[in-house]
Amino acid sequence: MSTDGGIGQAELGGRFRRGLGLSLLNTLLSRLGTFLLGVLLARLLAPEDFGLYAAALVVQMLLLTFNDLGAAASVVRHSGDVRPLLPTAWTVAVCGGTTAFALCLVAAPALAAGLGSPQATDIVRLLAANVFLDGFAAVPGALLTRELRQASRLVADLSGVVVNLALTGALALSGFGAWSLAIGHVSGTAVVVVVLLFVSRQWPRFGFDREHFGEVGRYGVTVVASGMVIVLSNAVPQVVAGSILGATALGFFYLANNVANWPVSIVSTTLERVALATFSRARDRGVDLNLAAGEVVGLVGIAVLPGGLALAILSGPIVEVVYGSAWAPAAHVLSALAIAAVARVLTDLAFHLLLAVGAPLSSALVNVSWLVALVPATVAAAMVWGLVGIGWAQAVVAFVVAVPVHAWRLHRAGISLAALAKGLAYPALAGLLAVAGLLAIRAFADSPLLDVALGAALTAAVVGVGWYTRRHHIDRALNGAAADRPVATFREGS
Repeated sequence: MSTDGGIGQAELGGRFRRGLGLSLLNTLLSRLGTFLLGVLLARLLAPEDFGLYAAALVVQMLLLTFNDLGAAASVVRHSGDVRPLLPTAWTVAVCGGTTAFALCLVAAPALAAGLGSPQATDIVRLLAANVFLDGFAAVPGALLTRELRQASRLVADLSGVVVNLALTGALALSGFGAWSLAIGHVSGTAVVVVVLLFVSRQWPRFGFDREHFGEVGRYGVTVVASGMVIVLSNAVPQVVAGSILGATALGFFYLANNVANWPVSIVSTTLERVALATFSRARDRGVDLNLAAGEVVGLVGIAVLPGGLALAILSGPIVEVVYGSAWAPAAHVLSALAIAAVARVLTDLAFHLLLAVGAPLSSALVNVSWLVALVPATVAAAMVWGLVGIGWAQAVVAFVVAVPVHAWRLHRAGISLAALAKGLAYPALAGLLAVAGLLAIRAFADSPLLDVALGAALTAAVVGVGWYTRRHHIDRALNGAAADRPVATFREGS
C-alpha cells in the first residue's frame, strides 16, 4: 500500500465521490442489518434488556474516545510520507486501548451504577473488550481512510456486521437477553480487526520517536478531548433518562435515539471515513478550501435536512409500523431527537474542517460549551417534562448553542461563513419542499403504513434529485485551481 498520500489534485474530486459512494453503501448495508436485527430484538426482548445494553454501550462509546489517543486522526492528517510515523502511532493506539480496557474492568460497577443500571456491570466489562480490539484497528483503518480506499473498508466492516447479526440473533432466540447484543457486538469487532489487518497489509509494528510522538500528541490530546466531549454530550440524555426516569424509560429513549440517528449516523459515519482525508489533501494541494467546504456541506445537507425533517414528521407512524404499539412512548421523543440529529451532522462536519485547517483545540472548546449548556438543560427538562423534555432539550441546545458556536470558530479559523451558507441554500429549499409534501401526506393518508411508505418515497425522491443535480459541483470545487487567497493554517488562540 502506498502511504505517502499520493492522491493527485486532478483526481481528488473523483476519489472523494467514489469514496463517499462506497462509504455510503457500507453505512447503509451496516445500518440495514442493524435495523432488521433491532426489529427482531424489539419483539423478543423487553425494554429493560435494551436499557441494560444501552447503559453498557454508553460506557463503551466513552472509552473509545481514549483508545487510540488521536493516533488515527494524526495518520490521516499527516502531510507527506506517513510510514515513519506508523510505529509510534501503533504504540500509542494499542497502549491507549489496553489502558482504557483495564480501567473499565476495575471501574465497571461504579460506571453501571452511575447510569442507573448496576445489573449491567458484567455487560459493561464484556463490551469494554471492543476498546482493546479497536486499538489494533486504528492504524490500518486510518491508512485506508487516508487513501480513500473505501472498497477495502467495506469488506472489513460488512464481515463484522454479518458475524454480529448472525450471532446476536441466534443468541437472542436462545434466551440470552441483553447478553446476546454484547456478545455479538464484540465478536463482530474482532472480525473487523482481523480483516482490516489483512486488507491493509499493515501488521502491528511498535516503536517510539519523540518527534512523531509530539505530532500525535499535539493532535491526539485535543482530538481525544473533543471526542470525549461529543460522546459525553451523546451520553447525557441517556444518563439522565436512566438515573432520573429509570431503566424502562432508558429503553424507550435508546430506541428513539437509535431511530433518530438513522440519518445522522448514516451521513456522519459516511463522512468520517472521507471528510478529514479529503479536506487535508485539498489543503496540501492549495485547493480553495472555502469553495470545497461549501460544496461538501451542500452535498451533505441535501441528504440530512430532508431526511431529518421527514423522520421528525413521521415519528409516530414509523414507531408504530416498525416496532409495534408497545413502543409508542418512544415516538413522543423521536421528533425532537430527529431535529437535534440534523445539528449533529453539521457540527460533525465542522469538526473535521477545523482539524484539517489545524484548529483541533477550537473543536474541543466549542464542544465543551455544548456540553456545559446541555447538562443543566437536560436535567431540568427531565424533571419538568419527562422523556419528551429530554428530547427537546437536545434539539434546543444543539441549534441555539452548538451550531452558532461552531460557526463562530470556523469564521475565526478563516473559513468563509458566506460560502457555507451558499452551500446550504439548496438543501434548505429541498427541506422545505419535503416538509410541504410530508404534511400533505399526513393530512390525507389514512394509515400509518401508508404514511411511512409515501413519506419515504417522497423523501428519497427529493434527496435523489438534489444529489443528481449537484453531483458535479464537488468535482469542480476539489479539482479546480488553488484559491487566490488560500485558507491559512489556523493558529490556536488567534
